[in-house]
Amino acid sequence: SNGSYHVAVTNAGGGYSRWRDLAVTRWREDPTRDCWGTFLYLRDTKSGAFWSAAHQPTLQRASRYEAIFSQGRAELHRVDGDIETHVEISVSPEDDIELRRVTLTNQGREARTLELTSYAEVVLAPPAADTSHPAFSNLFVQTEILRQAQAILCTRRPRSGGETPPTLLHVMSAPGAAAGPTSFETAREAFIGRGRTVANPLAMSTPTLCDSAGAVLDPIVAVRTSFVIEPAQSVQLHVVTGVAETRELALALVDKYRDRHVAARVLELSWTHSQVSLRRLDASDADVHH
Repeated sequence: SNGSYHVAVTNAGGGYSRWRDLAVTRWREDPTRDCWGTFLYLRDTKSGAFWSAAHQPTLQRASRYEAIFSQGRAELHRVDGDIETHVEISVSPEDDIELRRVTLTNQGREARTLELTSYAEVVLAPPAADTSHPAFSNLFVQTEILRQAQAILCTRRPRSGGETPPTLLHVMSAPGAAAGPTSFETAREAFIGRGRTVANPLAMSTPTLCDSAGAVLDPIVAVRTSFVIEPAQSVQLHVVTGVAETRELALALVDKYRDRHVAARVLELSWTHSQVSLRRLDASDADVHH
């Protein structure tokens, strides 16, 4: 947390995001399933096999899996065959955004073409209001695709002339790694499909997302990009989600965090911010662990 934007992450990759008193993404307290949060899917375009960057949501058993919680970040590390996945999650002390830096390494002898697909259900309302009537809450969310920026913007339609609702931004960048066009989806029913769940969504069997946007019935943010990983090489991608008070500020954040150097700076600043906070509280690392 930076005091305004808050992220909770479980060891399986579930969790939620909050901005001030608003829920950014949908979450329900369910310790047995833990199936709510911001998720990342990986898919091999040749074989069609897919899995997730964390244990959730596909529940695929990895060859090796590890969750590390340290000052200023959470890390999820897994190995699936020849592909090693390392996800670092942090909140910027400067802006109200969360960063997921995904590093994929090909440990095999052949080049692999993979797709990374993000997924989160949009709320932008007080958690209690969403819990009591999620279908009604969904009706007021408007989505917009920014193809050139590889981003999605979401906001709530104002109920009165004096209301200025905040804007959610969701952007995926793959500097120097993208091998194909980026596709988008903001309708949950198109992404999940009839009779399916987040563990086996319809989107994982289609080559591109549907690019739907506007006043959808059940809003989500999902961005997909493809890339090639050569043998013994690594590819790094950034997935940024955040909230701004106006659309103009959200566009500025989209432009800012498409820069890989700015995105990497988030992880450095978050560690420094956590150390300053500990010093202010006169607490040690051991105190935090206890």
